[in-house]
Formats: sequence, structure tokens, C-alpha cells
Amino acid sequence: MNSLPPTVLIAASVLLPLLYPLLALRGVWRGALRALLPLLPLPALVLALLSATPWTLELPWLVLGSTWMLDELRRSFLLLTALLWSTAGLYAAGYLGAEQLRRFCVFWGFTLAGNLGLVLAGDMASFYMFFTLMTFAGYGLVVHEGSDRARFAGRVYLVMALVGEMALLAGFLLAFRAADSLLLADVAVATTAGGADGWLIAALFLAGFGVKAGLPLLHFWLPLAHPVAPTPASAVLSGAMIKAGLLGWLLTLPIGELGWAPWGQFMIVLGFVGALGAALPGALQRDPKTVLAWSSISQMGLMAVLVGAALAAPGHAPSLVPLIALFALHHGLAKGCLFLAVGLVLPASRVLRLLLWLLLALPALSLLGLPFTSGALAKGAMKDTLLTLPGLPLGAQLPLLLQAATLATLVLVARYAWLLWRQLQPGAAATARWAGWTLAVLCSSVLFWCLPGVG
Repeated sequence: MNSLPPTVLIAASVLLPLLYPLLALRGVWRGALRALLPLLPLPALVLALLSATPWTLELPWLVLGSTWMLDELRRSFLLLTALLWSTAGLYAAGYLGAEQLRRFCVFWGFTLAGNLGLVLAGDMASFYMFFTLMTFAGYGLVVHEGSDRARFAGRVYLVMALVGEMALLAGFLLAFRAADSLLLADVAVATTAGGADGWLIAALFLAGFGVKAGLPLLHFWLPLAHPVAPTPASAVLSGAMIKAGLLGWLLTLPIGELGWAPWGQFMIVLGFVGALGAALPGALQRDPKTVLAWSSISQMGLMAVLVGAALAAPGHAPSLVPLIALFALHHGLAKGCLFLAVGLVLPASRVLRLLLWLLLALPALSLLGLPFTSGALAKGAMKDTLLTLPGLPLGAQLPLLLQAATLATLVLVARYAWLLWRQLQPGAAATARWAGWTLAVLCSSVLFWCLPGVG
């Protein structure tokens, strides 16, 4: 594909899921609602796979004058988002009953549109618009079941979402004033040049996106909201949507700029607190989806460590940022597989049961970083990079901390596997549900290595 932006694919990537909820207006269109669930992210997936060179698309007539773009960083996040939403959508087509379908699909389409749009956004107004759409449409997925537990989780989710959104809005307004530009590429420079306001802008972005990323002290909503959503929604909430906070950090924090080492040190410490501190409460849970939610907090802590390292060692940021994107791709795909497995049933055949557990072991072992898995590539690169960077805080303790983080992951994965072993019951499930989960496993364990720029 040439360097010109593929306008049709760009428009379809956002407009298809954005217009999809209109099908819910007529009951006779339920079949189309179900059939389109796995197809909605396909234009974005094709866009990510075929965009060999970065591109920028100017839309002066949209919002305040929008800029959409795709570079290598956004391309990794677009791959993750499109792959996971597509496989989860296929799973959802065989998961949802007829009475739940229309309400679920409305919020699914709007949330997906926001998730894809924020990845492509190159300006503050577009990014904030899509981020907000994803956040508040996601509330409908959290409370979908309508139980007391779901409504309580939804209230906590909304409160924390509002806190995060207010922080982001204030940060973007201050950044616009400092940069006199709406481009996200100018935010980091404006933050560095903004003096005292620069520190405030960075703090607002750190906290605002930290709510979505499950940063310690801002994580309370996550182990409540992710488990109560329908299983396919849990997969995208924890596998893809949580990464929007990580992408926000990478696009707005002054990564690669001098003078932010104290901020990097703070994030490294906070990241290890999350990576290690999530193990104990996660190991005490009795719901496998809740265990996975705590595991996501732990893994996002490791990604916060990498972001902190990029702030603390700006000269190494060009090599750290692709590593963070690789880690996010690995974790999102593997975690999506594990969430989707919660909604499966045991086949009658012993051979198929054995195959089920063998396939389930692949993403679980990948999270642990075992050889020949995507986790081995991502976590191996993380350890090699962190242990060779000079002057990082906790430098002497880094090997021990990384080993402890691996042990924390082992505890959480083992607890999840034990609970799932006890929970899964014999039964029958729709073919689409099995197909969605199997395709997600293949993306995590096999296709991961075949993706452009991976391996």
C-alpha cells in the first residue's frame, strides 16, 4: 500500500461500528446484528495489516479540525484492538440470547467505535472524543446483566471514569494553551516547555489515563467491573480497552525528553507496586474472571514500569516504546483468550476435553513467559532491556523484582486454572463460541509470530 492514506478503510474502520447500533431499531434485523458482530473490526484489521508506511489524514471539517494517523506505535495497538474485538465478536454471536442481543449490540458498537477511533486519532479533540465514547459506552457492557453486583460495579466504574475524564480534559486544555496546537505530537514538547504547568499537565495525564490502565490507587473499579460484564465484553475490557490508558501515556507524557527522571522513578516504583501487590487479593478470589482482572492490574504494572523506564532514560525511549507496544499486544491477546475460556463448557469426548485444556494452556503459559510463546518474546525483551539500562531506580533490586513479578503471575494463573477446572461443566455451546475462542488462541500463540513487525 502506498503512503497515501487509504480513506475508505479509515472511514469504514470507525463508521461501521458507529452506525451498526442502528440495526437495533428494528427487531427483524436481529440476524444482521448477530452476523455482523465479528465483522465490524475487519476494516481496521485490514488497515493495520496493509499500512506498510505511516500516513496522516487531515479532516479540517470534523470537530475542531481533526487529524487521523497511523504510525508504528498506533499500528500495534490497532492490530490488538481489531484482532481481539473480532474474535470476541465471533464468540459473542454464539454467546448471546435473543432477548439480550439488541441492547448488548448497541453498546458493543459504540464502545468499539471509540476504541478504534482513539487509536487512529492524531489530535487532542478527536482522541478525547473517542476515548470518552469508549468509556461511557463501556458502562452499558458492564451493567448489561442487570444484577445488583453489576449495577454496583457500574456505579464505581462511572465515578472513576468521571474522575479520569475530568483529569484528561483539564490536561488537554492546559496542553493546548501551552502548545497552541491540537496535535498530540506537540503535547510532550509543550509539557516540557510549560514549566510548572508542565508538571501539572503530566500529573493530569498520568492520573487520567492511570484510571483506565488500573494504576495502583486508581484501580478499584477494575476488579469490580470486568468480571460482571458478559464474557466477550470482559475479554475486550481487559484485553483491549485497558490498553487505551497505556497508549494515552505513550502519546502525551514527555517520553524521550530530558528532565523527567523523577517522574520515571515514580512510575517504576508504582508499577512494581501494582505488579506485585495484585497477587495476594487476586489469589484470594473465587471467581476466575475476578482473578484475571487482578492479573491485568499486575501486568499493567509491568507496562507502567516500562513507561517509567522510558521517562527515566530518555535516550533509550526509541527502543523502549516498541517494546511496550509488543508487550501490550502479547498481553491483550493472551488475556482475551483466558477471559473467553470462562464461558466455555466441557465437551463430551475425552479427546476434545484434552484438546481444550491443551489449548487453554497456551495463553496461560504465554503470560508466564515460557519458551516458544509470545510471552517469552515480550518478557524476555523487557528483562534484557531493563537490566542493561544504566541509572534506573531500584537498579540493584531489579532482577529480584522481576522474578517476584513472574512469581505473582504464576500464582494468579494457577489460581485461575484451578477455579476454571472446578467451574467448567459438561454441556453444549454454539459453534460460534468455540470458533471465537479457538481463533483467539491461534492469534495469541501462532499468528502473533506471523504479524508484521513481530518476532
